[in-house]
Amino acid sequence: MKNNDIIKLSIYIITEYYKNNLTPFFEHISDDILWIGPAKRQQIRGKENLLQAFASDKHNLTFIMGNINVICVSPHSHVKEVLLHYDIYTHYPSGNTDLHDQRLHYTWCDKKVQTADGPKYQPQIVSLHISNAWPYDEKDTIYPVHSENLFAAMRTLAEAETHVTVKASDGCVHRIASSHILYIETVKHSARLQIHAEDGTITINDTLSKIEEKYPNVFLRIHSGYLVNPAHVTGIRRFAATLSDGTQLPIPEKKYTLIKKALLHENAKKQENAK
Repeated sequence: MKNNDIIKLSIYIITEYYKNNLTPFFEHISDDILWIGPAKRQQIRGKENLLQAFASDKHNLTFIMGNINVICVSPHSHVKEVLLHYDIYTHYPSGNTDLHDQRLHYTWCDKKVQTADGPKYQPQIVSLHISNAWPYDEKDTIYPVHSENLFAAMRTLAEAETHVTVKASDGCVHRIASSHILYIETVKHSARLQIHAEDGTITINDTLSKIEEKYPNVFLRIHSGYLVNPAHVTGIRRFAATLSDGTQLPIPEKKYTLIKKALLHENAKKQENAK
């Protein structure tokens, strides 16, 4: 891979992308690509998953790019890191236009692929990170934290929160604030769990017993197949618990009284701490 060739290809792919021509992008992504999008916590792993995500994303937007700047770094002869920095104007059917200062980070790698002439190496995108840049301020040096906002930011961190760290089935490691987790359930006929959080579901290879042992002050076992975060329990009835998102989880009849007492105790603690 030559730097100039990869730079030209990187620019071509994104300019065609914003003309709503996604074919060049799809033709150059690896089967195991990692997409980190501009949306909060948006991560998609694998070409098939990414194609499915794009297939379900329909819009009537048009775009104009401007002020494209490029940096290329070669950490290895078979790897290229390309950073594009550009303005993107988004035109909506309503007539409104938004301007974003956007950054796009490609990681290119030479990969062996099958062609009509036999196997050969071709550059493919193994990761793609899209982010919107923070406005610059003369008081900033490295981090975009303005001095007048510093106190407010520090105040929000005054109370430490427990975080649950897990490795998802796709290999990604997630560190999730415990207050964001509603419940965890066993996936039937598998050795996997699903963590249901406020912003989505994560599948991991683990057991409820290990999670319960590791985070005893976060979750309560209300069923052989469920751990619940008591902070999200909004109601209890025979024989189920209702969560803040409306989900209802079963409670075994034989354990109902004991679990109800435990949930009421946790709720009382929550109210006391809120005072």
